[in-house]
Amino acid sequence: MAYVNIKREPKVDNELEVKIRDRLLNGFANWNGGYDAWLEWCNTLYEPDAHYNVYGERLTLQEYKDMMGLLFKKYTMELGDFENMFIQDNWCAIRYGVTIVDLKTGKRYPQQTMEFVEFKDNPGDIGARVVEGWALSDSPLDADQGPLDKLLQKFAMKMIAKKNK
Repeated sequence: MAYVNIKREPKVDNELEVKIRDRLLNGFANWNGGYDAWLEWCNTLYEPDAHYNVYGERLTLQEYKDMMGLLFKKYTMELGDFENMFIQDNWCAIRYGVTIVDLKTGKRYPQQTMEFVEFKDNPGDIGARVVEGWALSDSPLDADQGPLDKLLQKFAMKMIAKKNK
């Protein structure tokens, strides 16, 4: 496993909390390998019926995969250090750095992201997997928003229109 820096080591009190911490560390250590690597991790990290909430829109796992596929065509998303990681029972809250790189221009957009995630403990090798997660970054959603946020917002609007048909 590649090295991941955690600025504040999380307190873990039981086996499930250890599984959650290790799942996050392993995933982050192997994230920066493009969309195919992300999909592989995704199939390990999430329950098949998981949901992920991005900018207030609740997505099925497949919708989330589709959205990320669009993003990976235009950007790389380099995960940085864990600033904070709190784990209690089957919940965790994480804050970490992300650098978004526009593949066309090479421009880099630093972000801080926070996630609040509920896990399910599975027997055997399956281990702890996400049931539902909520993620926000510190990029403002306004007229001067960055390109990643514009794309996310466009996708969310498409999803809302699809659901309202």
